[in-house]
Amino acid sequence: MNPIKAANPINVTKGAFGLAGSAVGLAGTVVRATTHLMLSVLDELGQDTGTASKSSVDDAHIPGPTVAPTEPHAPEEPPVDVVGEALAAEATAERGEGSAGAGMAHEPRGASRDEEHGDAGLQRAEVDEISEEATAALEGDVEPEPHLSEPLLDPGDAEAMASELQMMSRAADPDKG
Repeated sequence: MNPIKAANPINVTKGAFGLAGSAVGLAGTVVRATTHLMLSVLDELGQDTGTASKSSVDDAHIPGPTVAPTEPHAPEEPPVDVVGEALAAEATAERGEGSAGAGMAHEPRGASRDEEHGDAGLQRAEVDEISEEATAALEGDVEPEPHLSEPLLDPGDAEAMASELQMMSRAADPDKG
């Protein structure tokens, strides 16, 4: 070993603390093992060990959680026979019996309860009217209103925008060939 490192006070202090830590760990292990051995011998002999020494051993070994066997409580209500109810509902539907309001999954039904009772914002009758108006407008039966036939932009403004777009496209072209 290098004599300079052996005389270094930091290395000497580090070694002393390491040795002291090992000695404390060894002493703790010896005490814990001896206590555990003494408690098991006293337990085999049938003598009462007291609670103080028992708790120190339990703290040292820290066993896992203790599982207490318990039985689940019976439900307050009997279980609902879902399968039996579904089969009975299917049988009544096949016989044609059943409520008129509720249909099967494959039968058409209103999107919401409000629509069925006429409280929805857009009723099917309004949708039919809108589709009829659109069909008539596409076929040319209806003249468009005057504000719909006017151009949105002045022709001069449209030409200026087109030329500016063309100039910007040329400027952005990476191959300005």
